[in-house]
Amino acid sequence: MRKFYSLVLLIIAVASSLTVSAQGLKGFKLKNGLSVYIWEDSTKNDVFGLVGVKVGTVNDPEDLTGLAHYLEHMMFKGTQSISSLNWEKEKPLYEQIITKYDEMANEPDPVKKEAISLEINKLTVEAAQYTAPNEFAGLTENMGGKMLNAMTGYDETMYFSSFPPSQLYKWLDLNSERFINPVFRAFQPELETVYEEFNRSQDMQGSLQQDFMLKHIFPGHPYSRSVLGLQEHLKNPRLGGLVDFYNNWYVPENMVLILVGNVKLKEAMGLINDRFGRLEAQKSPERKSYPEMEIKGRTEYSAKMGDFPTLRLAFKGVPTGHTDELALTICVNMLSNRNRTGLLDKLSLSGDVLGADAGLINFKEQGRILILGIPYYDVNQRRFESIKSLEKMLLAEISKIQKGEFDEELFNSVKATLIRDFDLSFESSYNKAQKILSTFICNEDISNVLNYKEKVKTISIDQVKAIANKYFNKNYIALNYQPGKAPKAEKLSKPKYDPINPERGVISQYAEKFRKLPVRKVDPVYEKFDAVQVKKVNERSRLFYTQNKENAIFTLTLKYGVGTHEMPQLQYAVDLMNNAGIMGAYEPQALKQEFNALGAVCNFGVDDNYLYVSMSGYEENLEASCNLLTRQILMPKLDEKQLNNMIGSAYQMRAIEEKNENLLEGALHDYLLYQNKSEYLDRMPLEDIINLTISSLTGEFNRATDYEAEIHYVGSMPFNDVYDVLSKNLPLKATEKTSNSPVVKDRVQYKENTIYFVSDNDALQSKIYFYVEGNPFKVEDDVYYKAFNKYFGSGFGGLVMQEVREYRSMAYTADGGEITPPLANKNAYFEGYIGTQADKTIDAIDVFMNLLTEMPEYADRISGIKDYLREGLQTAKPDFRSRSQVYEAWKRLGYTEDPAKTQLPKIQNLSFEDVVKFYQQNVKGRPVAIGIIGDPKRINLDELSKYGKVIRINKNKLFSSK
Repeated sequence: MRKFYSLVLLIIAVASSLTVSAQGLKGFKLKNGLSVYIWEDSTKNDVFGLVGVKVGTVNDPEDLTGLAHYLEHMMFKGTQSISSLNWEKEKPLYEQIITKYDEMANEPDPVKKEAISLEINKLTVEAAQYTAPNEFAGLTENMGGKMLNAMTGYDETMYFSSFPPSQLYKWLDLNSERFINPVFRAFQPELETVYEEFNRSQDMQGSLQQDFMLKHIFPGHPYSRSVLGLQEHLKNPRLGGLVDFYNNWYVPENMVLILVGNVKLKEAMGLINDRFGRLEAQKSPERKSYPEMEIKGRTEYSAKMGDFPTLRLAFKGVPTGHTDELALTICVNMLSNRNRTGLLDKLSLSGDVLGADAGLINFKEQGRILILGIPYYDVNQRRFESIKSLEKMLLAEISKIQKGEFDEELFNSVKATLIRDFDLSFESSYNKAQKILSTFICNEDISNVLNYKEKVKTISIDQVKAIANKYFNKNYIALNYQPGKAPKAEKLSKPKYDPINPERGVISQYAEKFRKLPVRKVDPVYEKFDAVQVKKVNERSRLFYTQNKENAIFTLTLKYGVGTHEMPQLQYAVDLMNNAGIMGAYEPQALKQEFNALGAVCNFGVDDNYLYVSMSGYEENLEASCNLLTRQILMPKLDEKQLNNMIGSAYQMRAIEEKNENLLEGALHDYLLYQNKSEYLDRMPLEDIINLTISSLTGEFNRATDYEAEIHYVGSMPFNDVYDVLSKNLPLKATEKTSNSPVVKDRVQYKENTIYFVSDNDALQSKIYFYVEGNPFKVEDDVYYKAFNKYFGSGFGGLVMQEVREYRSMAYTADGGEITPPLANKNAYFEGYIGTQADKTIDAIDVFMNLLTEMPEYADRISGIKDYLREGLQTAKPDFRSRSQVYEAWKRLGYTEDPAKTQLPKIQNLSFEDVVKFYQQNVKGRPVAIGIIGDPKRINLDELSKYGKVIRINKNKLFSSK
């Protein structure tokens, strides 16, 4: 009690200055130096918990780059208590492994190195007999934890998850225990997993472009290299170095605990002190400092990488927390912003360039301003305009800010948008936690977060002009990217390691005690469908109203009941509508600015089933905003240059799609499911796109608005007032067409196992998809779908992640599970994925196919599955912004009330036999289709035939040729 009372006094002393303006935020320190922030928000269903550490890539030893990222992975491996079955027997093996890694790192002979690595493998396999892998993840998920993850940045590392409020003590116990005597077990297999992450990055042109950029704009600083580390260091790790790194940097004074959401300060304070107070106080090392680079004049670097010619200009910026940061943020947003009202945005909207953007990189020590441009593509001459002329255009727009040649309304609207976006972001517990973490990492005053809106208001036009002249000078770096493929890292052969084979069905003593820890009993709270008010607007269209008790910002989604499945041209019509003005009234950017003046932003979107018109803004201007939107939809102003720019972009995308990794993966995935009905094959011919006209596209868009619509509104105005405004000021037809959406496309019905192989000689990784057609979905089976997915392929504890990644290190990404349809009685289907080093392809498929054909049965896992499903129901509630759309999705599946009401009793009665029965009825014995993109020189294609009929497909067969 005395300790608790002392802590209260400490909190009052530290946090009293925050109380008035913090809206539930309290901050304090424990005696060991750990910083703690608690942000109470009783409107949330869950708590978001985060532990942050002031350490990242910047702190990597220069001969062991990637160490901070390694460590983030290893922090999931447990401690001398978590995941430990017999530490006394494991410890000597663990110590031998550490010694062997040091020995291997110092051995220059490659043959001897490999011999040592095989010795390490034997020790690792033996040590695994005394461990319960993935216990930390399993315990987190079994108490209803979600979003479990971690992230390594340049200046920070964070570990986080969300959890039910009733599980506060358990979460605090587990997440403090992980930092007490951690054991970096299974280092060798996890290192292979990290290498798979590295391989994946090497197959992504965007990642290679970023690496090239950072190398040249932050020379001489660790910011210049990838968080993953250098390849030569990945190949030559030191486990002892990892232990030292942890002991030096992971100390309480270097750490912060952040809890945001449905948590009570009075309840949490004593528990935090009791659990996290166990961490031993210790001083952390001094962080090494690096000199800021000097940029003299214009310096250009060129590279062939990416799909389009692209120019990036990098100017010296400021680190996070710098006194100029806010004014510079406003300045950059006046160049480009998400409302597309900036000076660079005008170049895109008018069709002068294919794309233009501006942004900031703010690290703890240094910062850069980035200006990006993609030149205009002339579809008639089949060529891009020059990079030189593009650069002149970009610099000309920047000079307008320096000279004050801009409308004051742009300045005011950018500030208003920053304030509105700040309020919207604070509806998210995750965003709140990230804001707090940033202030801790960068040693900022928390008032910078709390007083952000007031600080924005104080910035003047003169300050912005001065900032523009200060930072946009003649000293900058120009990065000239031309189309091509960048050289990749060395292709390594798979190691000859035996997989670890720990005993299944056993748990540590810590896990036994953890399961018995007290949990505050909470009666279930169910969603009430009448929390959303519904009323017909026309014959078929309906308004769905949800009250917003958080702020004065409304969100409106008009969801017309037709999409590209029935109207393919909508894809291109929507592109143009996002750039449209109003005939006889507003040019495109002038209209964007008019919306901005009202505090509103509007966007158009489309998918297979629906046309979306989304708008958000301040309710005081709701009627004016809706009126402006309706005029734009009914009388859009477009010009030929915009049309030609859009056609040129489409032409270029068709030209590069076989070379683009993401598009190629998407095309194979779609082909696997739909074959000739794939969206990459069953689409508008290029000739038809080139012949599109403004009238045909505006006509197509207007025909889409003939369909019935769902109007989802979230705001604080009374329902009747909202109904009155929207029914009179939205573009709804008096007699609407009936919607057929959502449409569920028919998938291929395979009669035998079939493997499609697509050659990609440059790929370091193989991308492997699995597909099994299922049965009609019935709402009464929903719990069985969820239970099977949790057991088979969901999260760290699923069979797929354990067998493919944890035990055999074959992939960084691996998953599998049933995909349920948006409508009852339509077929569900199984889908799986593995991304693995090319020469591991056959082994990885072997493992996955064994899971599909003879699923291992571990009946002891059912209690954890039931806990996960039960606790998850209480936190998996829609937030107020998405509530009405989630309710409608539930109703389409056949629910007439909160699914939790019918699912909870089924979860209570769930048995492992139910999971096995579901597998037998929906997966086992069914034909499996497999799609592979990989390097044929590193894959034994003859071996693929053991899985079924092998069909090799050229890339061009995945895309329509016209």
